Amino acid sequence: MKNRTQYIQLIHIAKSQLGLDDDVYRSMLTGLELPNSTTKMSVPELQKVLDHLKRSGFKVRSKPKDRSQDDSEQAKMLRALWLELSGLGYVRDPSEKALAAWVKRETGVAALQWLNVETTQKTIEKLKQWRWRDEQKIKKMASQLCRQGHLATSDIHVLSKEWFQTTNITKQVSAQMLQKLKQFKEVTHGK
Repeated sequence: MKNRTQYIQLIHIAKSQLGLDDDVYRSMLTGLELPNSTTKMSVPELQKVLDHLKRSGFKVRSKPKDRSQDDSEQAKMLRALWLELSGLGYVRDPSEKALAAWVKRETGVAALQWLNVETTQKTIEKLKQWRWRDEQKIKKMASQLCRQGHLATSDIHVLSKEWFQTTNITKQVSAQMLQKLKQFKEVTHGK
């Protein structure tokens, strides 16, 4: 059972959905022998207006309901990794909706509960790789600089000490480390 406010809201939505201007709307109310304003109507009169608008083509749409969350161990792992990546600055939106959108882009599957075990495992691995991608860049750049003689053992010691003293290797920390390695490269090339 709807209350007055709900009826009035639905009538105004219907008016907009059907493209009724004020003159046509008021004419309709007059034709139904009702007051010219919903605020002056009783609940049965509001129901009469709504019924008429439905016969005229108005469709009441219910709000879409969120899918229930998958609570399998793999889905929990996906969520945990997603939240961890968010906390480290790799993911901007930690919501379930954002995770589902990312999963859909990566797999073509619209909901976590629809993933099969193999696809879920591959998706988990992608998230793990995402986190370590910057670390791999840092290792590669440091290795190149060492081979080229641009990075001394003492420099590596200083960088390693700084790296391992950081409790969380965030995207920002990784970016700072890459920047320091680039500075080493620029300084040594400038000599």
